[in-house]
Amino acid sequence: MTILNESGIPDVLPPLHAVNGLAQRLPGALVIVAGTRAEAHLVRSLSPALPDPRVTFAVLDPDDPPQQGQLAGLAVEAAGRGTELVLLVCGRTASSLGVDAAFEARLAARKLDLPVGAVDSDAPYPTPGVLSTDLEDRVLAALVGLCPKRRTSELVEAASQAKRGGLFGLRGRGREEATGQGRPVVLLGAALSPGSVAGLVAELARTGVEVSGAVPDVGGAGLPPVGEGTVVGVLDPNLGTAADASRDRGARVVRTLLPIGVDGTARFLQDVAAEAGAGSSEVVRARSVWEELGALRNRVRGKRIFFAGDTGFEVPLARFLADAGAVVLEVGAPRLDRRFLSEELQTLGPGVDVVVSPDWRGQLQRIEAARPDVVVASPGLYAPLVARGHLCRPPRDFVRAGLHGYEGARRVLELLAKTFDRAEALDALSL
Repeated sequence: MTILNESGIPDVLPPLHAVNGLAQRLPGALVIVAGTRAEAHLVRSLSPALPDPRVTFAVLDPDDPPQQGQLAGLAVEAAGRGTELVLLVCGRTASSLGVDAAFEARLAARKLDLPVGAVDSDAPYPTPGVLSTDLEDRVLAALVGLCPKRRTSELVEAASQAKRGGLFGLRGRGREEATGQGRPVVLLGAALSPGSVAGLVAELARTGVEVSGAVPDVGGAGLPPVGEGTVVGVLDPNLGTAADASRDRGARVVRTLLPIGVDGTARFLQDVAAEAGAGSSEVVRARSVWEELGALRNRVRGKRIFFAGDTGFEVPLARFLADAGAVVLEVGAPRLDRRFLSEELQTLGPGVDVVVSPDWRGQLQRIEAARPDVVVASPGLYAPLVARGHLCRPPRDFVRAGLHGYEGARRVLELLAKTFDRAEALDALSL
C-alpha cells in the first residue's frame, strides 16, 4: 500500500457550517454559536435546513464587545423546556473579542443546573487541514467532558445494591450480572443511527458485555458515565480528539478495526469484549454472516471500485469491499490520522493506494485512465464524472444507510448491488 499526499486545497473556512448536523444528532441539546454577523450568514447559507429551533446565534459586534457573562445569560434565556444540555460553540472571532467560552459555560451551568460544554471550533487540530468533521470531533470531546465520571467499582456497587433491594426487578439483576463480568462499555461515534447502535448493543450483549450508553446520547437514555475502568469503543475514524478526551478521563479506548464490514465488526466485538473482561470469539459468527451474504458478494466480486474521498470512512469501507471480493483501485481520504487508523491501514494491505487530500484534477485523470465499474464520488466530482459516463455513488448514501455492524455490512452491499442492477437495466434499455 502506498500512501500519497497530493496536498489538495483544504477547506480554509472554520468548520462552523457543520453546526446544522449537530443539532440533529443531539436531541435535547441547545447549540449556541457565537460569532459575527458575517459568520452567522455563512452558517445559514451553508446549512439549508436552518433555522433550527435548537440552534441560536449570538451575534457579536466588534464595535461593542460582549460583557462577561452576557453569553451565559443568553443561554439561560434560550434554554427552554426539554433542553437537556447546552453547547457554546465559539471560534477565533469570539476569542478575539474577549469571549471566554469556558467561563461562560461554567456560569451558564450554575444558573441552569444543566450540563454546559464549551467548544472552540478554531482550536489547532492534531492533523493538518480543516474539515467539517473537526467540529463533530470537538463537540463529542466536549460531551465526553460532560459525562458523569464514575469508577467501575461504583457501578458494580450500584448494581449490587439494586439487586439486593430489588429496585429494578429482573432488569437490576441482569445489569449486575453483566457488570460483574467486567467493565462497562461506551460507544463513541458521530455518524450514529439508533438502528446501528441497537445492533451493536445486541451483539455485544451476546458476548456477555454490557453497553452502558453512547456518546452522543442515542435513544434518550442520557450521557453514560465515562471514567476510570470504562471501555470506550470508537465507531468513527474522525474522532481522535474525543478518543483522547476519553483516555484523559481514565477510560480504556480500544484501538482496533472499526465495526464496518463483517471482519471489521467481528474484530471490534472480539477486542471490545476482551478489554471489558468477557472473552469471546467471533470466528464462527463472522463465517456464518459471510455465508448469508453470499449472493450479495457475488454482485460485487471482481468489480473495480474507486473511492474519491469525502467522509473519512473510505479506508474501512475499502477494506470491507476488498474482503468481499471487489478490486479497490484507489482510496482518497480528506485526512488520514495514521495513528488512529493504524489497524485499518495494516489490514487494507499493500495492494491499494491511499491518497491523502487528493487533488481533484489528478483524480479525474486517474479515473478516466482506469475506467472503474463505480466511483464513490464526493459532491464536487459527482456531476463531472456522471457527465463523462461514469457510474457513481455518493459516499453519504453509505453513511445515511448505517455502516456499522453485521447488518451495516449487508446494507453496504445492497447499495452497491442496487447501483449495478440499475445501471445494467438502463444499459439494456439503450440497446
